[in-house]
Amino acid sequence: MSDAIEIIVGEVNDVEAHVFARMKAAHAVKDAVEKLEINGTLRGPFCETSRTLPAQFTFKCVKPGLAEVVVPDPCLWSPELPHVYHAEVVALQDGQIVGEFQGAIGLNRLTPRRAGIEFPG
Repeated sequence: MSDAIEIIVGEVNDVEAHVFARMKAAHAVKDAVEKLEINGTLRGPFCETSRTLPAQFTFKCVKPGLAEVVVPDPCLWSPELPHVYHAEVVALQDGQIVGEFQGAIGLNRLTPRRAGIEFPG
């Protein structure tokens, strides 16, 4: 049951990061997905090498079996500053827990920042 939910980091930029929680396909029953509710929180950032002011963000239902949280002004993970966020997520079906996830994730952008635009002159 602890491996039934997966956390997916979507778009990450300097302004916000999108994090999704969904039931893994192997654990999802097609007809039951309509009744699946995913709830949870994402807390952070936490970092061993710097002081942070952690906040708590709530996953919101996007559609049955999928929830999203938007982290404003995210602290990105790097080897020098390994900022992490702690996720605690449960999947409920008819009031019963059918999946859960508890763990730490790092946020990192997949594409490099665009270089500053220089104008001739």
